Amino acid sequence: MVDITNKNFDDIMELFDFYFKFRPHDYQKKFFKACFNTKRLAGKWCRQSGKSHSVAVYVLFKALTTPNITIILIAPTQNQSKELYNKIRFIVESHQFINSSVVKSTETELRYNNKSRIISLPCGPHGHTIRGYTADIVVLEEAGIMKDEIVNSVIIPMLASKGDEGQLIKIGTPLIRNHFYRSCYEDPEFEVINVTWKDCVRAGQYTQSFIDEQQRNSSDIEFKTEYEAEFIDDIMSFFPVALLDNAKSSYPMVEII
Repeated sequence: MVDITNKNFDDIMELFDFYFKFRPHDYQKKFFKACFNTKRLAGKWCRQSGKSHSVAVYVLFKALTTPNITIILIAPTQNQSKELYNKIRFIVESHQFINSSVVKSTETELRYNNKSRIISLPCGPHGHTIRGYTADIVVLEEAGIMKDEIVNSVIIPMLASKGDEGQLIKIGTPLIRNHFYRSCYEDPEFEVINVTWKDCVRAGQYTQSFIDEQQRNSSDIEFKTEYEAEFIDDIMSFFPVALLDNAKSSYPMVEII
């Protein structure tokens, strides 16, 4: 296990480099600092800016350095939850020191010899399959497309027994004005880390020519949501966003023979 007693933020960033071979961009450092200092965090990031990798490094670090905690990763679908979870497993399996601390590794759970664990779950269309879990840290991947009723009635209660110590992290690209929007703009308990294409170009994550190409080939709404990390306004939509959200429904896949 990694002892972080009395280590400051710069020391922890050095540990990220040493153990994970990861040197974060400035905007990722801002995100990590918020992770270590707040219990309610919303990451409103543009596409392919490294948000999932940043969260993967953070939760893995917390699991390795904090005994007996449960971290739950939740995404709308199985594939989305598995994508973030697999990033964590790849980091673990790529480093012998970290991998040696794993006592259980399955498709949905990593358990460490300090009794901490990371669990990956899809919430599905109704959230029925994730009821009953308790967590110290909950991460909502693609929070922008997760239904309000699932977040409020199923996910938030996972932290209830932890009092003020339970941490909730919402990350995603903004879409409709749901719970994620309120966390970003209306709830004073949430610290918001906003990352746009400009941050990514400055950091070298994108090139300016790539952004120019995306502007030419995308609609205004697509570019604003995907790269400027802005929520869709009703004024920009033919139908009101709330109406579109209420009209959504999920159906099981039917195999065609």
